[in-house]
Amino acid sequence: MKERVMFRLPVCVVAVSVALGGCANVDQKTQSAGVGAAVGCAAGAVLTTLTKNDAKTACLAGAVVGGLIGYQRARSSEIDDAKAAADEVVKVSGAKAAPVQTDTVKVTDKETGKTETVRAFKSVSVDIPLSQLDTADGKEAMRKLNDYARKVARERGEAVQMTIATAPGKGAKAAPVGNMQASEKVGDGVVNRHIVTDSRIPANVQRVSIEASNPTRVSV
Repeated sequence: MKERVMFRLPVCVVAVSVALGGCANVDQKTQSAGVGAAVGCAAGAVLTTLTKNDAKTACLAGAVVGGLIGYQRARSSEIDDAKAAADEVVKVSGAKAAPVQTDTVKVTDKETGKTETVRAFKSVSVDIPLSQLDTADGKEAMRKLNDYARKVARERGEAVQMTIATAPGKGAKAAPVGNMQASEKVGDGVVNRHIVTDSRIPANVQRVSIEASNPTRVSV
């Protein structure tokens, strides 16, 4: 019985690996779901030895759960990393961080139609005193924020918006908002940085916001 289990696990995992390898354009988000599917498939095969059910059926059932879990873990990791970046910011004297915002995404398995609701990162916003930007803590906070924006853009293969806003100076024009933009390519994604002056921002503060877009539904 043990030899049969050892044989079925590699076959299931290899099948998922081949399926992923055959798609050159699969982004890392989808690959995460695929890895989850492989794990789920392996778990299903193990359950076969306990329930004496058909190994193929158990493998497919496990892959369904694993694919959804893989997607969920990828989104959960983004949220945790956003909180970690915000935590780094509040180490800066006088800095503040707003709670990380999320969207809900309906994730559906293509084969079975099984749907789960998954929380996905939407945005994070922090205020850093201008006087602290050149300090060691201020530089580290900005590094963490930039690295996080790059990570989300790279892993999703999508555009991520990063806005760096300050209040207008005394010599600024009367218009409430000014705008400059620079884009950084990261893998298949891009970080769009918007450098703005905004009269709604408190004086002597730099507000940094990172935002990603989420679909209301996605299939894995």
